[in-house]
Amino acid sequence: MSAFDIARRRPTILEPGDNGHGPIRLVELDELLYLPDILEPGQSLCVAHGAIIPEESVLDVSAADFLRERHDQVRHRGVFDTVRSPRHVCVVGNLFSRNFGHWTEELLKVAWLERSGRRYDYVMSSLPPVARESLSLLGIGEDRMVTVSTPTTFARAVFLTAISHGNLADYPSALDELRRQLAPLTAKPPTHGRRLWLERGAALNNGGLTANTTEVYDCLDRYGFEVLDMATMSFAEQVRAASHARVLAGPHGAQFVHVQFMAPRSTVIECFSPVHVNPSVLQICRVLGHDYHQIVARTHVLRPYALGRDCQVDCELLSLLLSRLTDDATSNR
Repeated sequence: MSAFDIARRRPTILEPGDNGHGPIRLVELDELLYLPDILEPGQSLCVAHGAIIPEESVLDVSAADFLRERHDQVRHRGVFDTVRSPRHVCVVGNLFSRNFGHWTEELLKVAWLERSGRRYDYVMSSLPPVARESLSLLGIGEDRMVTVSTPTTFARAVFLTAISHGNLADYPSALDELRRQLAPLTAKPPTHGRRLWLERGAALNNGGLTANTTEVYDCLDRYGFEVLDMATMSFAEQVRAASHARVLAGPHGAQFVHVQFMAPRSTVIECFSPVHVNPSVLQICRVLGHDYHQIVARTHVLRPYALGRDCQVDCELLSLLLSRLTDDATSNR
């Protein structure tokens, strides 16, 4: 259920919304139970009124189904001990926020809270180091970052309107605000080229590699691309690289949320396995006016695709797209 439907406090409107854009609201709940690492490390859950998962804490209501399917793996079942905290908090760790893409969705609400001037402590569990680094870059001190390892009931917790990459076009000011607060990073000189192929590697745990790298990299070299694995870089380095790029391409994965840090009206080329076509940056591209393209590996009823989530990039199509890129300062050369 929505936190706004169960709150006993009146919500605050942070932005009224207009021109077809929704309002951004804030509401506080008393006595929120936070269950850290309820599945695997970094996968956590909020419970209000003893039984309700606030929709705004998971952003995607399918999280309930995700949890239900893994019922036997859930920690903190039955009777368990909890501790109490008097803190007023904003929870930034949910079932999916250990994934870089979903973590940047959490940053959308953090940026708005910081803009509002309200000082909450930010609660998380076993998240990657990039979480604390990115909060620090938004001006949040270590004293306001709370890592929780045991079930904890907080005196008060704040929730914002559920804004995700799936509905961002309804709340474009959320992305505008995050970009504004990260602008000092983007103002620094570039350290990488303006045409980047984002490869998956260091943080890969569910497939999605480029299957034909030799052929693909030969093609990329002809068009002045640099290959990067964003997972090997700090958050600051990632934002800086993406902000100076004018073309981002590569196999589908969380690395594509970096298109939210590019200059408006840049070019995005996302490659897919035909068994996993799940574009998650369309609304980001819509907000920023990016020129978006998909390349889906070929398959046929007589020759079914056999590589699972790994991506056999169609280099004929890739070359066609790259040959149409303009030369107005977008090339590395």
